Amino acid sequence: MRRLLIVRHGQSVWNLDSKFTGWTNIPLTEKGEEEAKSMAQVLLKYKWKPKVIFTSALDRSIQTSNIIKQEAFKYDVPTLTTWRLNEKHYGQLEGVAREYIRELFGNEFTKKMRTNYHMLPPTLREVQDRLVNKYPVYRNQSYDSIAHGESKDHVYKRIIPYYLRFIEPAIAKGDTPLVVTHKHTARVLMKHIQGMNDDDFENYKIPTNKIMSIIFDENMQFRSVTHCKY
Repeated sequence: MRRLLIVRHGQSVWNLDSKFTGWTNIPLTEKGEEEAKSMAQVLLKYKWKPKVIFTSALDRSIQTSNIIKQEAFKYDVPTLTTWRLNEKHYGQLEGVAREYIRELFGNEFTKKMRTNYHMLPPTLREVQDRLVNKYPVYRNQSYDSIAHGESKDHVYKRIIPYYLRFIEPAIAKGDTPLVVTHKHTARVLMKHIQGMNDDDFENYKIPTNKIMSIIFDENMQFRSVTHCKY
């Protein structure tokens, strides 16, 4: 049996304000910090000891990971940070309240923007320049590889090659990797792991304040997923 653990970051300020967040760096709220601490308690409760942690390059993911490490582990856990695990990029919608988008475009558009696999948000080319100039992690990437507005399919195509190269081998080795990431990143990972079609994907939800424990057999075939809480 092999295990993968996936955690969605704690509540961020823009989660609280119900804004599209995407690649914008927004910190956790106090509630989000407490949620991260409770995730650490889940690890202790089930005696899971990840040998490696994967996080996105966004502060709310890194902050959640750091709190978990401080609360749960008495040993240093190697942490690999990559922009490929970033949340879906919402382009021009980033920082905009969902309620405002509902008023402008209606409920159906807003729902599809959050759940549909192929729908692309309005794009914002200048985001690329801001990312490259402000965050060193993006500086060696070509413009074409840096998102300026993504569908879930775009997210899939940037995440799954990374998963296959780094995360899946860690699972196969028995390292019980912990992935601290975002709602849509986790949804896309589960689409790949469970072989979901697009219709099933639209209705698939990622829990908050719980750890997803995904079990594989010795041949790395998916067997089950359990949502575990403290």
